[in-house]
Amino acid sequence: MCPARSADPAATLTLCRPARVDDATALRRALAQWAGARGLPAPLVSDVELAAYEALMNAVEHAYAGGTPGDVEIHARQDRESLRVTVTDHGHWQPVRRAGSLHGRGVPLIRLLADRADFHSGTDGTTVTMTWHLPSAGPG
Repeated sequence: MCPARSADPAATLTLCRPARVDDATALRRALAQWAGARGLPAPLVSDVELAAYEALMNAVEHAYAGGTPGDVEIHARQDRESLRVTVTDHGHWQPVRRAGSLHGRGVPLIRLLADRADFHSGTDGTTVTMTWHLPSAGPG
């Protein structure tokens, strides 16, 4: 079940959709639009968008494999020093077995793009938390 929206929409973004490819794409676009509207530098917005999409696609491909897709949630919060994006599913990790596929590159890419990336999987699902340190604004 998707959580209620935040009371402070300017500093946070909380969205929830079914864990399907088209919905992951919509979440990716919404996150990029939100981050851009926050005034973040374009290269950072691109990194955030791609890292979050990799986490979203992991939920699509692994969390509900072989069953009805459940939800995937994305939560983003910006404060003065950092931007934190969390992607959460409530499924159970299932490896995708495709011979000769290009799978297995998402987690290393997330780690490369984010300043910090934490992964937690348990019986209640998987949470990927990505953090970027924001450049401090110089004296005006």
